[in-house]
Amino acid sequence: MSNYATYIQNIANILKNKKICSDTSPLIGGYRRGECNIAKLKFKIDTPRNAKPSVSFLDVFLDISYKETNNADIPISQYCFRITIEGQKETGKVKSAWHLDYDDSDGQDYIHPHFHLTWGGNTIKNMDLGDILLLPTPRISYPPMDIVLGIDFVLSNFVKSDIYRQIQNDSQYKAAVKSAQEKYWKPYMLSLAHHWCNNSCYQSKFQTISAKHFHPTLVD
Repeated sequence: MSNYATYIQNIANILKNKKICSDTSPLIGGYRRGECNIAKLKFKIDTPRNAKPSVSFLDVFLDISYKETNNADIPISQYCFRITIEGQKETGKVKSAWHLDYDDSDGQDYIHPHFHLTWGGNTIKNMDLGDILLLPTPRISYPPMDIVLGIDFVLSNFVKSDIYRQIQNDSQYKAAVKSAQEKYWKPYMLSLAHHWCNNSCYQSKFQTISAKHFHPTLVD
């Protein structure tokens, strides 16, 4: 078993032991030899107190597919990443959705960062939105996520911080996330830094800020 497959198995065990995912079969069977195709990996989460409308439960579904490549800068292709949140209110089911697009074309009507996180999409296109105004913007620049970073994104945003910190401190989980951040986030972050300081970034000193102020999920 490759290191990556081992990471996925370890994370599946953690999710099951913490009772966050009752069925991890989409995760276990979703990665094969450089190809990821995971559909509807379901996370059971607590309902945030400021959720509108009031719902009796919330489930988060993660869909992600891509192919790994030998490109060290952007090591994935045929990329699709979608998060769907579902809840139940008195009159029926409600949904929300986010997706991370990879779009490197220049033929768009509006600015598209190559990787951008956007709310909405096809998941809620045909739903009754009430008084909500749904737009395809803003497209929030965000680093690429593989399945490991995708799971970490869900946990860090939808699981209470004390539980997330317990998971984050697990040595097997930490190893998986650190490896994925090195592969997918390091080139992204360094390319941004290179815009200002070329190869001399090591000379920059910060007194009051650190990388974790802006990306709390970074692993040392």
